[in-house]
Amino acid sequence: MLPHEALQTQVQVERSLLSRVLGWLGLSLVLTTVGVYLSPQVQLPWWLFAIAALGLIFATQAAERAGRRSLAIGLFVAFAVVEGLFIGPLVLVTLRAQPDVVGNALLGTVGIFMVAGAIVYMTSLNLAAWGKWLLGALLVGIVLSIAAIFIPFNRLLLDVFLGVVFVGLTFFDFWRVKAERAGDNDSLMLALSLYLDFLNLFLILMRLFSRR
Repeated sequence: MLPHEALQTQVQVERSLLSRVLGWLGLSLVLTTVGVYLSPQVQLPWWLFAIAALGLIFATQAAERAGRRSLAIGLFVAFAVVEGLFIGPLVLVTLRAQPDVVGNALLGTVGIFMVAGAIVYMTSLNLAAWGKWLLGALLVGIVLSIAAIFIPFNRLLLDVFLGVVFVGLTFFDFWRVKAERAGDNDSLMLALSLYLDFLNLFLILMRLFSRR
């Protein structure tokens, strides 16, 4: 195969994986929106949705690793709806009280995703080394978030810190799509990672804009 043919093949493979990942991501966001609007009709404690969502994440990953693709897809769909039910009360209350906050948070999140994707795909950045640092920073953020429930803490600084972490994770996950590392080219799992980046960035921006 000639060099230019190999390059064209690589570009086609990258675009194919990216289109599949974005397809799953778009579907999950639509399902979450449906869950948000169904949330007033589902009167259950918020912690049940939190536990169910966490369990569905692990179940989806396990089903995909076991090669049970149809089950993984079903669990992924269920997870996206449950996430909508989980964040629904917060989003709907904010939408009624401060509709501009929800709109600005959504536009900001979409903007971050577009910029991150464009930079990753238009440059030769190698973000392989980012993974362990971002994971460590995320774990620190989770610990601080739990501690903030019991200890007085500057929540603004925590939100800014987590926002930076999830922006970094968005860049890293787009790079994973582009890099197609061995064992890391599963469109459904990559979409799940980007979905979590999107959702967390949206919620963080919503908190930041509501403070303003």
